[in-house]
Amino acid sequence: MAEFSLSRVYDERRKTEPVRLPPVPDVCPSGDHVVQFYSQAPFLIEQVSRFLGSALAAGDAAVAVVTKRHGTSLIEALTARGLNVASLIESGRFVILDAAETLSRFTIDGWPDKARFSEIVGGVLAPLVPISGHRKISVFGEMVALLWACGQRDAAICLEKFWNDLAREIRFSLLCAYPMSLFRRKTDAASFLRICEQHAHVVPAESYTRVAGRDQRLRAVSHLQQKALALETEAAVLQATEKSLAQQQRELADFFENAVEGLQRVGPDQRILWANKSLLDLLGYGANEYVGRYLPDFYVQPTVFEELWRRLMRREIIYDYPAKLRCKNGSIKHVLIHSNGCWNKGRFLYTRCFIRDVTEQDRLQEELKRRLDQLAEMDRRKDEFLAMLGHELRNPLAAVQYAINVSCLDASQQDRALDIARRQADQLGRLVDDLLDVARITQGTLRLRTQRLRFAQVVERALETTRPLVDQGKHYLTSLLPTDDVSVEADPTRLEQVIVNLIWNAVKYTASGGRIEVTVEPQGDEVVLRVRDNGIGIAPEMLPRVFELFARADGTLNRSPGGLGVGLTVARRIVELHGGHIAGSSDGLGRGAEFVVRLPLAPSMPDVADAAVAPAATYDRILLVEDNPDAAESLKMYLELLGHDVQVAADGFAALDSARASIPDVMLVDIGLPNMDGYEVARRVRQDPELTQVVLVALTGYGGKRDKEQAMAAGFDCHLVKPVSPEALREVLRCHGKPEANLPKPPRLGAPAELPGC
Repeated sequence: MAEFSLSRVYDERRKTEPVRLPPVPDVCPSGDHVVQFYSQAPFLIEQVSRFLGSALAAGDAAVAVVTKRHGTSLIEALTARGLNVASLIESGRFVILDAAETLSRFTIDGWPDKARFSEIVGGVLAPLVPISGHRKISVFGEMVALLWACGQRDAAICLEKFWNDLAREIRFSLLCAYPMSLFRRKTDAASFLRICEQHAHVVPAESYTRVAGRDQRLRAVSHLQQKALALETEAAVLQATEKSLAQQQRELADFFENAVEGLQRVGPDQRILWANKSLLDLLGYGANEYVGRYLPDFYVQPTVFEELWRRLMRREIIYDYPAKLRCKNGSIKHVLIHSNGCWNKGRFLYTRCFIRDVTEQDRLQEELKRRLDQLAEMDRRKDEFLAMLGHELRNPLAAVQYAINVSCLDASQQDRALDIARRQADQLGRLVDDLLDVARITQGTLRLRTQRLRFAQVVERALETTRPLVDQGKHYLTSLLPTDDVSVEADPTRLEQVIVNLIWNAVKYTASGGRIEVTVEPQGDEVVLRVRDNGIGIAPEMLPRVFELFARADGTLNRSPGGLGVGLTVARRIVELHGGHIAGSSDGLGRGAEFVVRLPLAPSMPDVADAAVAPAATYDRILLVEDNPDAAESLKMYLELLGHDVQVAADGFAALDSARASIPDVMLVDIGLPNMDGYEVARRVRQDPELTQVVLVALTGYGGKRDKEQAMAAGFDCHLVKPVSPEALREVLRCHGKPEANLPKPPRLGAPAELPGC
């Protein structure tokens, strides 16, 4: 058992007189178990020295289980009372023990063990019983205070109970002591009462104990009661205030935690201190994956964060600062940041950041910018196109006009002039057809009439069609076609249009005397068409755009064969509608170009017949309703050459009168008529019982989907768009009429127009 060394204390005391302390009122009553509360250590030493000193002076035994700091002061105080402490210890009547060391001997994991306590503490007290005789042993202990100070309050109460149980076996008086500083908080009240319940007597601290006289003590008690009541009232107000503040804090915390905008705090070391649910959800991180990490780790652009941090350190208030943050799944969020810093006496504490997701807005802005750029580019191309359209239309019109003038002035040049006019009219028809096809592609109304046909036959017709252009440019055109049957399911008119466009394109961009090669070969389940030239070629930057609308290899006006930039666009769409693919390639400027078309082969069938034009049909009576005299006369002449009986009416009323006077087999009706338009003419014809068998064909310059629907709704059987090619007109008459006379086929003036509604 550890004991205090008294030699050093007495060596120092021999040279001085004992220190006499002023008398202290006897407030420590006799009893089995007493607790003393104190505020200052000197008061405790006075009380303990009085308690133990009285017992030792009366010849009884005493035990002090004290801390080292209090033990030294206690020895000095007992010596000051005239006691020879060393002699008392030597005789065995006074035992002084180290509280911490003694406590450690009977505790297990900080909790007192009763058996060990009885063995150790009881082993100290039992030998002192014969010395005290019939009197009690006086004991002072601080072990419970040590446990309480360490936060082991239940262990301290348990030890108090062990002392009470030991008192039933050994007769002793016990004085325990607790500093009042251990009970500063209101929540300590219940624990304070638990300590008091374990003791027979409770001695208050010095502020009450030093009050002399019963009346003064009663006054002090009354004053304490008043102070307690005031404290209770203040405590109630404080409690209500704290409750209100706590509720406000909870509401504020909930507001920030569940705000729809992302919020976060960042410390001076750039570590994230806190982030709300919206921000975590936005970036896809859990709190443990985000909070505590360095904020720069989440910025896609480090320089953006560095600039933001520099501005915060300059105490700027930041609004709408754009940044890109990295999400857990690797995606990027575009955000706007509002932020400022919290400072205290010039020291930066943390930032307050509000983060708003603008990813979708930025995407829409980028998309809007892209669309505006596209519109600007399309507008530029449109302007170029309109300029080129005027150029392309005026050239053939001028040639036609010159040819007519020549034929009028010199009859010997008439055949040559007509040949020129025919070629230029064909050019005009092709330009108009391309424009109409572009409109149909844009509106999604381009349709196919497919049939099984020999691919080589379509190529041969395209070569025949383009032969005048090739000859005019003095080009060397060679073709290599398969002798075997290579069949496809295709629209013969549209497929021929594709091949003609590709050959025409080669003619335009190949200098006079250049070479053009057309080859066809089957490859697996496809047929491959190649049109190759040694012309001006295609620049690398232009190659990806050759199939775009209005794209031209040469956008200037000084190259007349430049075209409108729509032919390849139309060709690509037609090929795609056939389930095929078209591609262009070039080794660069001056090195020619090649276009390759791939189409799926038709399933094998024996004896596939060539696609041929079925016999045309004729009508005995045709009524032509047209207000343009030249258009009416020229069309009437052509129909009469086909063997038809043709009557002409210049307006709707005249047309109805003529139809009722001599019922026609078919009526070709212009839509834009004076007084009564073609739609009304059709409606009135359909309302007349005598005209129900008449075939109505609309002739119009408007070829949109709504125009066709309006014509069909008015009662027309067919809808033709001006200018109508001879083949298209013959096809309409063939579909609904009788076999026509064996007349020579008229010269080809262009590809047949689409025949919607027929």
